Amino acid sequence: MQNQGIIISSKHKNQLMKEFKTSKQSVLMSLRYVFNSEQAKAIRNRAKELLLQEVEKIENQNQ
Repeated sequence: MQNQGIIISSKHKNQLMKEFKTSKQSVLMSLRYVFNSEQAKAIRNRAKELLLQEVEKIENQNQ
């Protein structure tokens, strides 16, 4: 199975576009590990943070 990169919702992709003041294409290419610039690494790290926040929300709802 081929690695598809980091998969996030369109809501989070739009948030990353605004936070990093970049295009949707740049966000997508960064999440797919096509781009490996410092900004791309920062986008991936922020995407991971957003995913962890979603996990926390789900865990809190299940308690």
